[in-house]
Amino acid sequence: MKSIIAPAKREKEMHDLLLMRGVADTRGFALMRALMASAHMLEVIADQGLHEAGLSLPRMRLLVWLFLEDRRGNKEGISPSLLSHHQHISKNTISSLLASLEEQGLIERALSSEDKRSFKIRLTRAGHTLMQSTLPKHHSSLNQVFATLSADEQKTLLKILGKLRESLVGQIKHSELGSYKT
Repeated sequence: MKSIIAPAKREKEMHDLLLMRGVADTRGFALMRALMASAHMLEVIADQGLHEAGLSLPRMRLLVWLFLEDRRGNKEGISPSLLSHHQHISKNTISSLLASLEEQGLIERALSSEDKRSFKIRLTRAGHTLMQSTLPKHHSSLNQVFATLSADEQKTLLKILGKLRESLVGQIKHSELGSYKT
């Protein structure tokens, strides 16, 4: 119980500190902290559910991307640098994730037909099988997480988060972060 109380106390202390520093409206800080804490807890729960399949959330994201590419008809695969770009993670992290997925036999590297100096990543048969069995369970567990909200509340939350995302994209495009790919 102490771990639940402690963050609330820290939030109150930060709120008081901001007020003392002349910040009258601390909602932005509170909303950011609430969103970040919720996102972190969602990742922990999702990661835990994937653990029995030998996956982590970052590995699952890569497998989902490769699965969708294959479903779109891209049988050759996708380059690691493009995966890195689309997943918003560093090339070093992609390399590590791909190495572990390859070790598990879920992906394979194949020489690119366009450029024989590079290679593409694609799912193996085992990767396809795992995705077909794991995706429904993963999404069911995510739906369970949000079951505390009514269908209308879930729609409202999606609408609000979509609106927030659009605003953030606009702010990024008009700032020094304009090169960040959303």
